[in-house]
This record gives sequence, structure tokens and C-alpha cells, in this order.
Amino acid sequence: GGAGGAGGGGARGRPRRTRVPAAGPGAAAGDGGGEKAALAQRNLMRVGKAVGQLGWASFWAQLSMSLVSVTILIFSTAFRSQGGPPVAIILTVFGVVSLLFSTFWTFRYTRLGRRLRAAAQAPDGVGQGAPPVPAVDRRFALGVNTNMLGLGVTLLGMEANVGLLVAKTLTNATANPFLAGGAGSWNPVLALDVFLIQAATNTCVGHFLSIVFNMWMQRVLRG
Repeated sequence: GGAGGAGGGGARGRPRRTRVPAAGPGAAAGDGGGEKAALAQRNLMRVGKAVGQLGWASFWAQLSMSLVSVTILIFSTAFRSQGGPPVAIILTVFGVVSLLFSTFWTFRYTRLGRRLRAAAQAPDGVGQGAPPVPAVDRRFALGVNTNMLGLGVTLLGMEANVGLLVAKTLTNATANPFLAGGAGSWNPVLALDVFLIQAATNTCVGHFLSIVFNMWMQRVLRG
């Protein structure tokens, strides 16, 4: 009886070992999934902030250039003495219209940035409600193509207007308006002709800035 009690007491006094389950592949996968989700959230937030900030900067730059161009273009065409719009005005108008479309398209980038930031903070999962990367890239590509087309057409209009001014300058160099019959060939260079070049220049600057911001956002998206 004593031996049994001693044996029982020894068994009760011996500390019990607790087995700790080894970390299986499921736990490791869970930790890796959490790290990937956190990385995706940071990347999505970074892209959303960059698209929003660059979108606003590009929008205001294009809006200022387009408004100045529209004002100068209206002023120069309303008080122009020649009958019928020349090719230079038609090409410049196309460039200004394409810049206005690009300005509207760039404003959508600011909404896109807000949407990406909201998707990064979505409670039901990172990326819920965010557009796919190829769709966002196509938006930026459309903006670049629009600006390239508008920039090219505006440069053609500027070239046509510069050629007209050169022709006027060469004609006036050989004409004397004070001689009999010379007044008919006298066609001076007007300030309105120079205003048209200013409108085309502002339009080209707006398209160039939009191309720079679009390519910048594409780099952020692909980075």
C-alpha cells in the first residue's frame, strides 16, 4: 500500500508535458497570404494616390491652356477680315477641340484615383471594385493617342499659319501702298494673325503636358 501510494505520489508530482502542434503548411500559407494582401493594398493605395494627384495636375494644366486657346481663337476669328476660315484656323480648331476632350478625359482620372483608393480600403477584400490593370492601361493609352493626334494636327495648322505670315511679309516687302495701284497688293501682317499662332502654341503645350502626365501614370501603374 505504501509503495502504491509512493508510486502514485511520484506520478502525481511529475510535471505533465504539453505537446505543441507543429506549424503546418496551412499556417505558413496563411501568413504568406496576409503578406501578399498587405502588399497588394499598399500598391493599390500608391497607384490610387498617384493617379489622383497626377490627374488633378494634368487637368488644371490642360484646362488653363484650353481656355486661353479658345478665347484667343474666338477673338481672332470673330474680327478676321478675310472671308471664310483658312486651313490654319480649321486645323487649330480641331486641335483645341481635341484638347477639350482630353481635359474631360483627364478629369475621369481623378475619379479613377478615388475609386482605386476606395478599393484598397474595402472591408470585404483588397481590390474589390477596382478595375483591372489592362483596362486602366487602355484608358491612359487612349489619352496619349488623343493628345498625339491633336498635337500633330495643331502643328500642321501652326505651320500653315506661319507660311501665310511669311508670304504676307515677302509680298509687303515689294509692295508700296503709297504708289498708284499699290494699295491693292498691300496686305499687312495683323495682330490677329499672330494671335492665332499663340492659340496654336497654347494648344500644343496643353497636349504635350497631357502626354507627359499620361506616360507618368502609365509608369506608376506598371511599376
